[in-house]
Amino acid sequence: MTRFTKKILAAAVMSTIGGVASAAPFTEIRIGDNDGFGYDADPNFADLTGDGGTADRNSDGHLGPNDVLPSMNGDNTVATGSGDDFDNRNGESINGAGFTDTGTTGATFTDISLSTSYDSSSASEQVYNANTGTSGSGGVFPSGLSSTLPNQPGFSFLFEVDKADITVGTDIFFNMVFADYDVQPANIEFIYASGKETLGVTSQNNGPNDGLIQGAFAKLDFYDVFSDGDSVWNGVLGVNFDAPNEPYTAFDYVELSVKPLVVDVPEPGMLALFALGLTGIFGIRKLPLHRPM
Repeated sequence: MTRFTKKILAAAVMSTIGGVASAAPFTEIRIGDNDGFGYDADPNFADLTGDGGTADRNSDGHLGPNDVLPSMNGDNTVATGSGDDFDNRNGESINGAGFTDTGTTGATFTDISLSTSYDSSSASEQVYNANTGTSGSGGVFPSGLSSTLPNQPGFSFLFEVDKADITVGTDIFFNMVFADYDVQPANIEFIYASGKETLGVTSQNNGPNDGLIQGAFAKLDFYDVFSDGDSVWNGVLGVNFDAPNEPYTAFDYVELSVKPLVVDVPEPGMLALFALGLTGIFGIRKLPLHRPM
């Protein structure tokens, strides 16, 4: 059995992990910020309407898994061409603890609506900015023309960890918080130094949870990420999202961590919305789902 067949991608609960890169045990390297897609900066975000109720479903003051993206115009949908384009980017960074960054990229894909109507919304000054509570042109779309599919992010982790700051063989978890992934096909490609692996994501359905925010993790082998660099471990991982027909989605952050992301278990009837299916690179084969206990 190769280590590729041991991956799991699962629904998870968010635990807040803070800190910055420093001389300390490695805990995580994060692309983007745990700031509710940037909406946490808006004191009125909880009142912005999501389909079936407020966006902040659990009223905890933070937009995270189990909540929904705001429906800006109150039409109870979150979609391209529906007045829901936003750019809440505000110095998105590479953060975490116990590593030295050597070229990690992808933060420009976080806290922005990856929407086919973004450029037209920008031209008409209708891109919402939660940092100011106003609409305007927004920043530059992170990848070419927004109207050209696919508008999917590419994340690249490049970093070093001192050998004293991580135990060899430690499981590494790819964690992500994302929203409104509801068009198939949808796949995530992991690019290791030794090869590639593609995991298929089961999309959420629409209805009472349009714009649903989800958390998920994939368990990786230590050597999927790290190679020997004498006094350090060299961390390298590319992550590409491929949903060629998806006109609107968003990402809060992605990270590599020594702990899996965890999220509160939703109502039993909603479990299917949070389950992410998998396909391995050795054929269309369903792998076990890991759900919170």
